[in-house]
Formats: sequence, C-alpha cells, structure tokens
Amino acid sequence: MNINKIVFMLTLLSVMCPLQSVQAQAKPAAAMENNLRSVTLDMQNMTCGLCKITIKKALQGVDGVKQVQVDFGSKTAAVTFDPQKTTIDALIEATTNVGYPATVHPPR
Repeated sequence: MNINKIVFMLTLLSVMCPLQSVQAQAKPAAAMENNLRSVTLDMQNMTCGLCKITIKKALQGVDGVKQVQVDFGSKTAAVTFDPQKTTIDALIEATTNVGYPATVHPPR
C-alpha cells in the first residue's frame, strides 16, 4: 500500500469518527426531550404582576423543570418538566410554599 492511500484512509477515519460521536450524543438529548411532560396549573391568589414573577421563580427552582410560562390573565402556569426528576405534586408544593396554591387545570 502506498503512502497516499494510507494518508487518505487515516483522513477519512478521522473525519468519520467525530461524526459518529456527535450523532451518538444527539440521540439521547432528543430522547430526553421526548420524555418531557407538560401540565397547566390553575393558580390561586394571583393579584398583581409580582405574583407572576414569584410563581415563575418558585417553579424554576424545582429540579427537573425545563420551562415555565405564567399567564396573569388566565391565572395559570404552564410547566414543562422531566417526570424522572419531579412530579406534579412537587410543582404544586413549590407554588403553595410561596403563597400560591395550585390545582391541575382540567383538560379541554
């Protein structure tokens, strides 16, 4: 085998190996996002814009929470979370502890 073929093969291998590891890393991240769960909570005691901020911070402090959107108009909080790390009961406990008891919003 001449040196040009060896260099070509090594170059080809060095290019392909990182691609395989990137693909292997991307699959678990996508799989993890598919395992996320969402819930909408009806919030009690919301009377001002500061309430919205307090509720959002309380929910973001729960391990496993990925996204929080609090709507003052409808008095709800939409939460996306990892069910492997937290539960709906833990979300309700977090808001209740800061003065805003919650219940699960019924499905439409």
